[in-house]
Amino acid sequence: MPHSDPWLERLTGVRSSKPSFYAEWRRTSHGLDRAVEALRAISAALCTTTSGPDALCDAVVGALARHFGAPAVSLTLVARREFRRGAAPDGFAGLRHRTCAEGAPVALPGMVGVPVPQAGTLLVALRDEADESDVPILQIVANQLAVALENACLYEEAHQRTRELEERNRQLEVAHRRLGEAGQRQLLSQERHRIARELHDSVAQHLISIGMNLEWCRKQEPSPAVGRQVAVTKELARSALTQMRAAIFELSELDTQRSGMRGVLLDLAREFRAITPLRVRLRVCGEPAALPLATQHALFHIAQEAMFNAVRHAAARGIWVSLVYHPVSVVLTVADDGTGDPAAIQRRLTRAVAPGGLVNIRERARELRGVARVLPRRDGGIRVRVTVPVTVEDVGDG
Repeated sequence: MPHSDPWLERLTGVRSSKPSFYAEWRRTSHGLDRAVEALRAISAALCTTTSGPDALCDAVVGALARHFGAPAVSLTLVARREFRRGAAPDGFAGLRHRTCAEGAPVALPGMVGVPVPQAGTLLVALRDEADESDVPILQIVANQLAVALENACLYEEAHQRTRELEERNRQLEVAHRRLGEAGQRQLLSQERHRIARELHDSVAQHLISIGMNLEWCRKQEPSPAVGRQVAVTKELARSALTQMRAAIFELSELDTQRSGMRGVLLDLAREFRAITPLRVRLRVCGEPAALPLATQHALFHIAQEAMFNAVRHAAARGIWVSLVYHPVSVVLTVADDGTGDPAAIQRRLTRAVAPGGLVNIRERARELRGVARVLPRRDGGIRVRVTVPVTVEDVGDG
């Protein structure tokens, strides 16, 4: 056996039953390694701050349970929300109460509790007695957890505000785009309305005047050839006026929707007062319904055709136009005090096949799924009544 140095044997504790520096160093080194391993695991759990407070608490509780091999770990926040691994032993409730009351670490047989500053309590159930490094480790975890929780809450709030700002920016972009589109539509509508107004005030008025002058020329008993030319020219003027009216309605779509049928018929009545000696009255009853452009267009032409017929054929002195809105239909009536025979006109309205005023009235009413009738007027003359259904689709389109 080689020669041994007695001082080295005493230092290392070899062949000695007394405590030695080596045993103390071994114990201290083991505790240090265990603490470093614990802090490494806990620091990894604390890096989940950006995942939110709940994920952070779950990660810390899981790391503590793995490090200590603990049967149970409980983290209770001030908001009374608990994050726990394992079944809580019977003494956890008392340990939590005592830890909160003392505001300092509390070690009981088989369990340790430490306060989390301004957040709650952290409790760990141990398989063995608490090591002298366990309490400091838990205190470090609790202090770092308090800071990490505050950062996690701030991050979550900032992230929430970022999402809200992104949503508001998206809404602002949509609103800006819609405002731009609305501005373009408004400019387009104004230009269309201007063109329609110019056509209405100039070309349409001239065509009406031409038609009325041709009718006057026809009544002067010209030669047959001249009469035929006058009749042909008159029909051309009527056709041009009809097409002009269609263009005006299409151009002034938004304006007709704003003023409704009342405004359209009122304009027509003013035109007839200006170019004929007739008295024209307009009456609108009921709750106005939003009618689509096609319905307004057809009703306008029906009223115009009936009024022209009263001027040309019935020698009328007055015309009464009535528009009545019902819940499921709208009724347009054009009455005159002329010499027309209601029964004969009704037969022609029903049987006529050649193009003309009555056929136009009948076909336009059918296109609207409505019906046209000719009835006698109480004080003499006739009434042309057109009933058109107002469906849900019609109101939606309007």
